[in-house]
Amino acid sequence: MYQQSPLNLIPFPILVCNKLGGISGTNPCFRDTFKVSSNNFNEMMAHTLFNFFDIGLTSCQPRFLEHLNNRDNFLSYLVINAKKFSVSVNISFNPDNPNEYWLLVSPCCESQLQTSLIKNKLHRLNHAMKGADIGTWEYTPETEMSYFSLKLKGIIGIKPATQLSWHQFKALVIEEDKANFELLTKQECKPGTRLSFEFRIYKAGKICWFKLNSEAFLSDGEKFTITGSLIDCTEEKENMIALRDAIESKNLALEAGNIGNWRAELDENQQWAWDWDLRANDMFALQPSDIGQLQKWVDRLHPEDSDAVLEAIQHSLKTGESFSKQYRTILPSGEIKYILGKGKVGRNKVNRITRIDGVCIDQSPIFKAQEELQKINDELEARVNLRTLELQQAKEKAEQANQTKSEFLSMMSHELRTPMNAVIGSLDLLTLSEQSPESTELIETAGTSAINLVTILNDILDISKIESGKLQLEEQDYSIADTIDNVVKIFQPVANKKSVVLDVEEDPYIPRFVEGDALRVRQVLFNLLGNAIKFTSSLDGREGEVKLKAEVIEHDNIMYRIAFTITDNGIGIDKETQKKLFTPFTQAQRSTTRKYGGTGLGLAICGKLISLMGGHIELSSILGEGSSFRVELPFYHSKKADEKFQLASSKIALIQLCNHLEQRSSNIKKHLVAEKSRVAHYDIADINLAIAENDAVLLLCCNLDAYQQTLLDTYQDHQLASNLIIGVLSSQISQTRRLMPQSLLVSIDPMTRSQLVASIKKVIDQEICLALDEIETDNLMISINKPTSKNKHPDILIVEDNPLNQKLIAKQLAALGYQCDLADDGLHGIEKWRAIDYKIILTDCHMPNLDGYHMTKKIRDIEQQQQQKSIPIIAITGAAMRGDAEYCYSMGMNDFVSKPIILSDLKKVLKKWYT
Repeated sequence: MYQQSPLNLIPFPILVCNKLGGISGTNPCFRDTFKVSSNNFNEMMAHTLFNFFDIGLTSCQPRFLEHLNNRDNFLSYLVINAKKFSVSVNISFNPDNPNEYWLLVSPCCESQLQTSLIKNKLHRLNHAMKGADIGTWEYTPETEMSYFSLKLKGIIGIKPATQLSWHQFKALVIEEDKANFELLTKQECKPGTRLSFEFRIYKAGKICWFKLNSEAFLSDGEKFTITGSLIDCTEEKENMIALRDAIESKNLALEAGNIGNWRAELDENQQWAWDWDLRANDMFALQPSDIGQLQKWVDRLHPEDSDAVLEAIQHSLKTGESFSKQYRTILPSGEIKYILGKGKVGRNKVNRITRIDGVCIDQSPIFKAQEELQKINDELEARVNLRTLELQQAKEKAEQANQTKSEFLSMMSHELRTPMNAVIGSLDLLTLSEQSPESTELIETAGTSAINLVTILNDILDISKIESGKLQLEEQDYSIADTIDNVVKIFQPVANKKSVVLDVEEDPYIPRFVEGDALRVRQVLFNLLGNAIKFTSSLDGREGEVKLKAEVIEHDNIMYRIAFTITDNGIGIDKETQKKLFTPFTQAQRSTTRKYGGTGLGLAICGKLISLMGGHIELSSILGEGSSFRVELPFYHSKKADEKFQLASSKIALIQLCNHLEQRSSNIKKHLVAEKSRVAHYDIADINLAIAENDAVLLLCCNLDAYQQTLLDTYQDHQLASNLIIGVLSSQISQTRRLMPQSLLVSIDPMTRSQLVASIKKVIDQEICLALDEIETDNLMISINKPTSKNKHPDILIVEDNPLNQKLIAKQLAALGYQCDLADDGLHGIEKWRAIDYKIILTDCHMPNLDGYHMTKKIRDIEQQQQQKSIPIIAITGAAMRGDAEYCYSMGMNDFVSKPIILSDLKKVLKKWYT
């Protein structure tokens, strides 16, 4: 068929195939070249004859002709009759028949084939190394020639284009690891020598670990050459180090705590295989060969605990719940050990229970200690029982004595207050009448003495309440800044009179409101600041100084802890007295009481109040140099809704004339910023600009004599400026007022936060602001506003058992323009209330027959039953301001007025409730 075909004339071996790769014939040259006949290939597929090893081809592909068509030439093995020929294969179409392919199969030399094979293998190897992140290198020590693959450079963090020599490569290695590289180039290393080691390199500022593998060989020219690979093993190394550290830590912890490990795992037969470590083995006094033999461990269990322990383990293995059991074990020596066993169940991927891991802890020392302790307790209990009766009797006597003391103090206070109420009330009424200067002075002296006596009574009652546990603290929202301002205002005139400088420093981060007992905090500050001023004076050229500092020392989402420090440079306290200073009726020296006055109760009350509030007080003092009291108190966050800042968005200017006012100016700025003001400093030369640009301008001056003319010029130029405030020393306010009568003045020594904010707010709100020391108080009289009611009949009921107090209150009411009826006790009071429609009832709390509390309760019950309008009932009590206010309210009273009754207090409460 093919003898006359042009194919027969082609002098090259041709294998004819159809499009599916089936062999349809050969030319004579093919048959001659490979010694085959035309029948050798009947019904054979061409791909079965070839063994391609080039990239992208395999001899098992049925459609390999399509793959051959994409390349010009391929090298392969041709296998015919078990003979293998090295051939080169080319493909083309039959020019006469487009459905046939001609494969030109030409023999080639073996070396050519081997070269192609090696190239192919190297190509595949390179791809494999890239995929595995393996870098390669080569180094010839004799010529110092080196080669580093691009992958290796990338692994050690070097750009591909960077030239890298062997010495530069070694220079990257940490010094401690360079010794391994010296082994590579030693002369005794022979071809075939292999080395493998790890080393470290700084990469991107981090130490990374690498593993180097090498092998020596003889390259061209018989030169000693080393080649190898490099991989980054940082992650593996860090994991191994972490694992090693974890295992070491675990072993140390288990060894330190004498804790044994145990475990169980399901084997291929679904049986539980047990195991435990040597510590657990020793704990149960087992032999090393006993490890893993569960019955050996079971034999050590105490008979009374054995069933429960095994049942608990089976329960855990069945349900997956954790195992936890306290049990006993009996050793061969007869020793009983107490063991705590704990275990956690593990599951496989299909959530089936397959293992349990646990620990066993020897708690015998604890139980032995408990046994010893129980023996000691039994002995002590026997001794205590012998003393119980005596102690009980002593306790009863002490409680009886304490109760007697409390009752005596309460009775004494009430009995003393009754005449003191009359004395102080009468003196108060006398101040309303015209008196000579001598009489006025005597009245003031008597009034001060009477008030001091009442203060002593209050202190005695406070001590009694604290010691008997009856003093209750209040929890309400209040302002610490206002409390400090209130105390300072009281003592500022006293300090000025003694020529003592009173300074105040408040932390701007103290919250506006906190929750606590405002009365008791004020009582503590009042006492400590009063003592500091009392025992400080300006003598022998030394200026007396007292400072109150308040600061936040810590806070969280629940509480603030605030420290109050009162420091003075007064007489000081010696070390011995400091130890007992907080004991009632103790003062520094016997002469102190005679010279300074006081009972010695103040600090004792402070110490106990501070302790009740959860704080503490510290004292540091040097005799003759001064003292420092530091009080730390906890306060809850206020429950008040956040209120707007008082000076929010306002613009404030600060101008200081004296250089040493830097600190004071800085403190003022901090407080204003805390109020969300925008504060700016100006020079006095720019005061026009400051007044024009700001809501308020605060001009500070601490030396009127030095800056008098500057102030006068400023005052004359800006008399119409309503936003200018001048701050001067309190001792110079009167002099400044005479020089500048229309100016707005404020004291800066001290200047509390409340005073600062209030002064500036009043100026911004265009309110009139007067300093207290500007008001002349000598001729002030209480303004009497008589009731507007036209009813001339008594409409106020006074319930009081003491005739003197009845007479005094009636006169005080008459002075205020009111008329009243009198009742001797609670029963009489209810009788008169039923008969007459009064507008208000003023009642004493402690009376015979029926006291004021129960009279109020009966009246409220009657009002409720008969659906009557409630009448305001005001308690007259000497203890309401000392913590009994809540009791008054709980009994149905509307308000209270404290004994001794001051006319101004009585007027205030009547104005509130008289309708």
